[in-house]
Amino acid sequence: MSTADTKYKKGDEVYVFYSMNKRCQRHRKYMAVLDPRHGSFRPRVGISEGWVPARVAADQEAPDKVRIEYRWPYFYTMRGQMADPPGFGREPWTELYPAPHVMPAGDPDERGAPFRALVPPGSQPELAVLAFRWGGMNEIIAPEQWGETGSSVSDLFLESFVDMAVVPQLGTDYEVWTVYVEDQTDLVKLADTVHLVFGQHHPARRAKRTVGMFFLYPTGFEENCVPNYETGEDHGAAMVDRKSLFRLMKACEKAGIPTRFPHPSNFYQQLTSKDWTHLMSVVPHLRVPPTVAMPRMLVERSCRDAAEKGIASLRALKRHQAELRGEPPEGEITKGVAKLSYSWEALDVKFWEGPRGLEEALHNLTQFIEISQEFTGQPHDCENIIVQAPAVHQRRSRPGRSWGQEFCEHDLELRMYVVDGVIESQIFTKFCKIKENREFGDFKQTFSKSQAAKDWMGGDHAAMDDGERQCRELTDHWLAWAQAQLCEMPPAIRFDYFVGRSSAGGGKAVVWTLEICELGFSMLGESKLPAKVFQAMLQSCLECSQADSAADEDQEPAKTGAEGPASKGAPDVAVPKKSRRRR
Repeated sequence: MSTADTKYKKGDEVYVFYSMNKRCQRHRKYMAVLDPRHGSFRPRVGISEGWVPARVAADQEAPDKVRIEYRWPYFYTMRGQMADPPGFGREPWTELYPAPHVMPAGDPDERGAPFRALVPPGSQPELAVLAFRWGGMNEIIAPEQWGETGSSVSDLFLESFVDMAVVPQLGTDYEVWTVYVEDQTDLVKLADTVHLVFGQHHPARRAKRTVGMFFLYPTGFEENCVPNYETGEDHGAAMVDRKSLFRLMKACEKAGIPTRFPHPSNFYQQLTSKDWTHLMSVVPHLRVPPTVAMPRMLVERSCRDAAEKGIASLRALKRHQAELRGEPPEGEITKGVAKLSYSWEALDVKFWEGPRGLEEALHNLTQFIEISQEFTGQPHDCENIIVQAPAVHQRRSRPGRSWGQEFCEHDLELRMYVVDGVIESQIFTKFCKIKENREFGDFKQTFSKSQAAKDWMGGDHAAMDDGERQCRELTDHWLAWAQAQLCEMPPAIRFDYFVGRSSAGGGKAVVWTLEICELGFSMLGESKLPAKVFQAMLQSCLECSQADSAADEDQEPAKTGAEGPASKGAPDVAVPKKSRRRR
């Protein structure tokens, strides 16, 4: 008789497939920890999804439901609060589980002792995820524009990934081990000891594939400072010290745990630092506007001198770009933007006009700035300020609309969403004004190319078609660049472009690369995109083999089914060799 046909009796020892977000007291979100100290002391670590010990609390009556009570004594919340342990005079917590999520645990030892193994002995799940996620006091609130899957650091995002991709393919043949991080001290502890904590002895490493996922934002600002606190409705939740985060990511990778979200440490650091903007601005076919890295030491000595040097460097770079493209130099540089690396806030991007405007922008970004009608210091450790100039000619304005206040003379932005090397979706957006504090505002978006051409390109549909064609070619170039950084195609990535009508007319467009957004990007409510992105994320996980198992590939695989309890409820899993192609 298969385990699916088992009729459970009160007192039967079992394992149940536990999900922290859906089981027990959901508002408390308990995870099962290996040792009570793992739940009491930071950083707190435990299994949040997977098979855990339980006992049948009543004879099974309905064929599809089993009432159980948990047998593992160490359940803790992210705050270190403990579930009622057994044997303290309180009635045990019981709840109904679907029958496929319950399996026999085997006979207890000859003394009838309680279980000492958190995970089923001899089991080998298809996938184990080490999820490094926010555990601070301020809870994450995702802006509405992130859509139904939440922001990339939210619990909802991880839940959506599991529900939309992992469960449909793996059933219950996976685990999620959560590591809660509150501040950089947690990151430093983990970075120093990850090879010990998550070495080959850790239960997560018994899986066929063990991967790391980091649901945290690296920032150059000091923790708990006003600029961080004023970021978003959740006061900068999930923003952590960037140096400590990347140190931890690299430590995990050195220990043989590949990063599968958002990207491997080297590539994630390139994207969040925005270093690619000035490093690639001398590569003609990548169409990066003139961009320089202003060394912090110049700014700290004199914002005025730094502004003059910055504009001179932008002029020289713009001339060099024109020479590389075999084009005549374009106009004088009179305006642009200055921005911080490792930033997640529009406040850290400043529009400037002329040397005096750049001087003011540099001062705001490095010395002090007005936030909520109060001046506050800028406690960040960014080693440079990124200064960028516009690179598209001014377009004629349409009747009734003034374009004179725009930072860069473009008509709109085109966001291209790439999954497994294929453009799966595109959205047209625009910041329609610059606010009094020199930030960008009045954000608009549309999925309709014709509507975007009508609203923002004066009805020039031919120029829109030409701009889209160029952006697709640019995307192909950028994907080749990304593959050179990773030795594989990223599961998903987003490229943002400026698109403007050419001064030559004739339905021609001029495009420039604006931004490269890491996996976890805002999908702006695109309903079909999340499932595709999450499936690509899962596929990238399943293409990882354990670092120490290459020599064992030809050996007989672990048994499954009734002889291997961790496979209960999971379909047979085939990991196809997926061809990733570019378009």
